[in-house]
Parts: sequence; C-alpha cells; structure tokens
Amino acid sequence: MFKKYRWILSLVLGIVLLAGVGRWGYGQMVARRAAETALNNKYNLAFYNLLNNIQNIEVTLSKTLVGEETWQDSQLFMRLWQESLSAQANLGQIPVPDNTVARTIKYLNQVGGFSQTLAAQTAGGMSKTEDQWRNLQNLYRQAGQLNSEMHRVGASLSSGALTMSELKRESGLMLRRAGPQLANSNFQFMDRNMQQFPTLIYDGPFSDHLERKTPAGISGPQISPDQAGNKALAFVGPRPNTNYTAGAVSKDNGRIPLYRVDITPNPARAGEKIVMGVSRQGGLPIWMLNTRPIDSTGISVREAGDTAGGFLADRGFKDMEPAYYEIRSNMAVFNYAATQGGVIIYPDQIKVSVALDDGQVVGFDATNYWMAHRTRELPNPVLTVAQAREKLSPRLQDVSPGRLALIPKTVDMEVLTYEFQGRLDNDVFLIYIDAVTGEEEKVLRVIRTNEGVLTM
Repeated sequence: MFKKYRWILSLVLGIVLLAGVGRWGYGQMVARRAAETALNNKYNLAFYNLLNNIQNIEVTLSKTLVGEETWQDSQLFMRLWQESLSAQANLGQIPVPDNTVARTIKYLNQVGGFSQTLAAQTAGGMSKTEDQWRNLQNLYRQAGQLNSEMHRVGASLSSGALTMSELKRESGLMLRRAGPQLANSNFQFMDRNMQQFPTLIYDGPFSDHLERKTPAGISGPQISPDQAGNKALAFVGPRPNTNYTAGAVSKDNGRIPLYRVDITPNPARAGEKIVMGVSRQGGLPIWMLNTRPIDSTGISVREAGDTAGGFLADRGFKDMEPAYYEIRSNMAVFNYAATQGGVIIYPDQIKVSVALDDGQVVGFDATNYWMAHRTRELPNPVLTVAQAREKLSPRLQDVSPGRLALIPKTVDMEVLTYEFQGRLDNDVFLIYIDAVTGEEEKVLRVIRTNEGVLTM
C-alpha cells in the first residue's frame, strides 16, 4: 500500500516538475523572442538610416559637380563629410562582418576624407581643380550604383524575402563586389516614412520662412465662428446635386490661429469628410481637406492642372504660376508660386490636390503663402541674364534662358536670383545666381519620375 502511494506521489511530483520546466522554458522562449525582436528592430533602424545616408551622399555629390561658388562648395563638402561619418556608424551597427563589406567601408572612408580636404580648401577660397572634379564624378557614379544595390537589399528586407539574420550571408554576396560592378537591378522603394525621399519642389528647399513667428500675410479684423463657417462653405464651392452645411467649429492655436470647420455634404460619398481651416484674423482660407477615397483615375494630369489653376483664380489667388507636381494615391498635388512684376516669388506657395477620378479639388494648403506673402520691394538686378549665365559651370548642357526668381536665404532674408535649368549627362539641375552680386545661391537636383517632378 505504501509503495502504491509512493508511486502516485512520484508521478504527481514528476508532472509538477515537468509543468514547471515547461513553464520556465516557455518563459525563456518568450523572453528570447522579445530580445530578438528588439535587436532586429535596432538592426533595421541602422539599415534604413544607412540607406538614407547613401542617398544623401549621392545627391550631394551630384550638386558638387555643377556648383562653381567656393562658399557653397564648402557647405556641400562639410555635409558630405558628416553623411559619410554617419553612414560608417550605421554600417557598423548592422550584423555584417567587416570583411564582407570592406569595399563599402573603404568607399565611405574615401568620400569622408576627400570631402573633408575639399571643405577646408574651398573654405579658404580655392576652387576645386579639374582632377578633383573628375574624382568627385567617379565617387558620384559609385554612389548611384551602391544606392541601387542597397535599395535592392532593403526591398528584400521589406518584403520578408530576407531577414536581418540572413543579411550577414546575403550582403556578403552583394556588397563586397567592387563599386563599379555593383548589380543594376530593379528594386522597390521601401517604407517612405523611414527615409528621406524627394519632396515637392520648393516645399522643402525653399520653406525657411515657415520658421517665422508671425505670418506676414495675415491681416484684418477678428471673425466669429459663424463667419468662419460661412467663409468655409463659400470656399469649398458647389458640387452638382449636393448641399453643404457647416457643422462643428473649433479653435486651433497653431502658427496661424484659426477656426477648424467641419463641413458635411449631402448626399455624401462613401468615406467623405471635409474639414477646413479659416484664420481667426481676417477669415482667410488656410487649408482644406476632403478625405474621401479615390480608387481610380479618369482624367489626365494636364486636366487636373487646369482645374487647380481655375480653382485658385476663382478664389482670388491671382498671378500664380504652376511650379511642379507630384502624384499621390490617385491625386495630383500641384505647387503654385506667386509672381510680382514678372518675378516668381517662391516663398509664397500654395498646394492644390485634385482627385484624378473626376477632377474634384480635395486638398488645399496655403500655409506657406500666408506665412510669407506681402508686396516686396525688389532690388534692380545688377547683372544681366547673360552675365548671370557666365557664372554657371561650363559643364552644364541645355541651359535654359533664365528668369528672375526670389528665394529665401535665411528666415528673415530673401534674395533676388536668376533661375537656370541645366543638364549634366542624365541629371537635371536648377541653379540660382544672385542677380545683384553674381554669387551662386542654390543648387537643386530635379527628379522626374512617374509620380511627378520633384527636387532634392
């Protein structure tokens, strides 16, 4: 009898022990998976930061090939040096042995060392030599090849075809090749929120004025919430067989204090919701957004552009000139800049979004415009357009005739320039020459894709 109980007791103790071991093992597995996930996230962040570094290196190198001013060259070379140091730091955090990416490390070292030398040289007023220009051109070509290859690796990571634990083996096959022999393969762009991509022209490069504490273009008396609702309804405009009513009105204390007005269409399309911001001072239209889904396309970009221009003109925005555009989620987003006396005023910009299914205006943003808009006292150009063209790099091809453009130099300073478009091989650039001093003020690279015309 005692032996029988002892057997039962042993069995129970064994089950309890196995359950305890199983629970401990499960806890260890969960902890290990959590640790692996955290480590994987760290590796992924380093990889995507590296992609951003390499793309910035490629774009900045391209700008050094067309710039002629030593002070701007100095800034570009300092930026290159910083990007190369950041790229090396991010590469060092990815679980890939140094010997498998030795050529990539060597390339980043070369970019950093060379740009540091040229930064000091051009800061002292000495221009880059012909040999140095050729070296920069070679580094630029290799940057483009490396950029494409890194995006291919990233596309595999993004799709799940390659995990970070496999990156050690896979990247060894791809990245240790000599730069000029890196594969030119098709690739998908990764999550756009994880890296810097081209922005709408003059939405990033010429938006320094957004740091102003007070908007320059807002004036007039304070309005009431009811007045804001009426102004919002008038701005949205009619749609056939549809009635609009203004609903809730709330305050928004942003850079431009405004009333946020909810607008209800009747009948409403599926998922349609319209919200508009009206400035509390002056009752001016700041932004408008229609959130309805746009599932198809039925009109051309040209037709959408005509609609956007007419929309602005009908609402009192005269003398606006279209700049560039971008296609997003079956919408065409157009940038317009104001003009004054034939001079394009790039700080005063408005974005208009047009649905490509039926041409409805579904977005409007005049924040930039109202932050900067005012009548300028423009200086008289000292240089002629022909004299300004002589300041351009002789390597540029197909240079445009040139036109006067006002661009921001700092938060509180704008400069009158001549804008030229030119090409170097297959790359297109916009060059801005100060119309008074003849200095090269800005170099932008134009990116033309199926999604629109962008700049970096």
